[in-house]
Amino acid sequence: MSSFGDSEQFAKPDNFEDNEENTSSELTFHQLVKLQNLFQGLKFFLNREVPRESLVFVIRCFGGLVSWDKSLYVGSTFDENDETITHQIVDREDIKSKFLNRYYIQPQWVYDCVNARMLLPVQEYFIGAKLPPHLSPFVEETQDDYIPPEKLALMNMHSSVVNEENNDIEDISEKNKKSKKDPKPVDDSKSLSMTVRPGVVIKQNKEKIAEKEENEEKRLAVMMIPKKKKRLYSKIMFGKKRKAKEVKKLKAKRELCESKQS
Repeated sequence: MSSFGDSEQFAKPDNFEDNEENTSSELTFHQLVKLQNLFQGLKFFLNREVPRESLVFVIRCFGGLVSWDKSLYVGSTFDENDETITHQIVDREDIKSKFLNRYYIQPQWVYDCVNARMLLPVQEYFIGAKLPPHLSPFVEETQDDYIPPEKLALMNMHSSVVNEENNDIEDISEKNKKSKKDPKPVDDSKSLSMTVRPGVVIKQNKEKIAEKEENEEKRLAVMMIPKKKKRLYSKIMFGKKRKAKEVKKLKAKRELCESKQS
């Protein structure tokens, strides 16, 4: 994990121009800046039983403020009774007094937020709550692999946040483009003669149409395979079917375990 210092900035290259060709680089820049400030505006206090060194490193790397009991270690910047604390990291349930204006959460929340590159709901990390499974950020499943339901939920949550950010960026860029264009004069005589007619709504299932086109393309591609290579293609397809069966078995085992626990 790399550290992002307060003085570090992501400088744009000399040949960078604000045009449509650099959209992808701009998105990457915004994502990096957002990750750098993941905990910005949050104030953490660490209880004595939690891993202080790693938590301090992670929280400060991503823009948060953090402190601890000054009687244990030097360098404390604020006390536990500071009313501006937003999150208190704890790992035990026997807390004598609690503040209503802060969250009491387990340490895993901090690490999971960094791995997910977003602030996760705190409800699953409250004191005494059964923690969600720790998902490794270094494992990337493909479409054919078995993906745990917790990972699917996280992927859906992350994609929805990214889509919202992309829409905001697109709206801003569209507004900038419109503001740069000269407004065209409106011909009142033409606008008066215009009429609005009701349109006819044609319902189409885009997913079925796309699936049908994809299947047709695959069928044509298979027909074009030379006879010498069709045997290799058959082996590949056999391997994919066997992998699909293994994924199905893993899903069945997961459902069986969950039914026994409930």
